[in-house]
Amino acid sequence: MDMQRRTMTLISKLYYEENMTQQQIAKQTGLSRMKVSRILQKAKEEEVVRIIIDYSGVYPELEQDVKKKYELKDVVVIDTSIGNSSKEQVASAAAYYLERHLEGGVTVAVGWGSTMRLIPDYVQKMNHPDLLFSPIIGGHGQSELDMHATTIASTLAKKAGGRSLSLIAPALVNSKEEKEFLINDEQVKKVIEKTSQAEYAVFSLGNPLAKDSSISKSGYISEQDLKQLGKEDAICDVVSVVFLDKDSEICCENITERCIGITEKQLKQIPNKICVVESEEKYASVKSALEAGYIDILITDQNTAQYLSK
Repeated sequence: MDMQRRTMTLISKLYYEENMTQQQIAKQTGLSRMKVSRILQKAKEEEVVRIIIDYSGVYPELEQDVKKKYELKDVVVIDTSIGNSSKEQVASAAAYYLERHLEGGVTVAVGWGSTMRLIPDYVQKMNHPDLLFSPIIGGHGQSELDMHATTIASTLAKKAGGRSLSLIAPALVNSKEEKEFLINDEQVKKVIEKTSQAEYAVFSLGNPLAKDSSISKSGYISEQDLKQLGKEDAICDVVSVVFLDKDSEICCENITERCIGITEKQLKQIPNKICVVESEEKYASVKSALEAGYIDILITDQNTAQYLSK
């Protein structure tokens, strides 16, 4: 009998199957803890022990590919092939990401939309009284109240045990003159300034030309503006403070110059921009936003990530 192999097998059984510590194994066998460690390492090298990691539902290589290709800080890819809707699953992943990374004393700029409004549902109760959530843009017309950035910021703050600010203003006004009047209001100015200084931003993306897009249902954008979005081939709506075309170039500035919120430059300067996005209709949207540099951290579904990695 190969006594060396026998020893490796027995010690591996104690460690991997009976969950004993190396110190406990050393005490039981009369070997030093250092010797036990060496035997366990040799057992792996000689394949007495073969560790198999089940990657089903997890995509580390795909995450790394997308992260490297677009020079991102982090990428989280969710398996949305089973379970709840893909929108709910990426929202849940975003909630978990926020719980793990947000600390007291930071400000989080908050976007709007149907994906964003789901995130607070999955946030576990936290206790960060000095964590501040602030809206990126004003309210959105006749859309449901819970889609507004101010409402989402408030709900997130309640879950986190923190505070929130309210941007009591429309998302879009009729003229630059009207915008100048509103942003000079002391309260509006204060909120926009605070949002622009955020350490984090969390938002989703829209495809303005997609059927039943959030922006078309929001009620705050006119038929003329929708036609302008189509005319300039706007494929990406980044929190409605910037629109991008298929070449990742800024377009429709005559619309965004009437938005009440932080500017495109201020959004881009936020150091940790977390984008939560899924679905085939947004493939081109997220690619455009990535190439234009509006995303630092991407949370998405596996199909979108596979599209991006090509």
